Amino acid sequence: MPREGWFEGQVLALHRDELLDENPGWQKYLADGMVQAHEILEQEARITGMLRTLEPKLSDALHEEITRILMEYEVLVNMALIHVPSLVADQGATSR
Repeated sequence: MPREGWFEGQVLALHRDELLDENPGWQKYLADGMVQAHEILEQEARITGMLRTLEPKLSDALHEEITRILMEYEVLVNMALIHVPSLVADQGATSR
């Protein structure tokens, strides 16, 4: 099977919609309409396990490059964590 590109002309999408629709973890986490703290920790453990499996397979150069990407992704995630509550607060204020 040929490798499929992550982006296919999309910026940062990484096939997000298709992957989420088909991801059993995502479906499980959203089944009750909420994401619980323990579910976030489960997902973090899943990712950590995957990275632990991948890391020894990487050359030093690729390890460094992926580390930089992961750090930038952490910046993005943390920006979203700060920004989303402000969106929720703004929506609450406008709906009153």
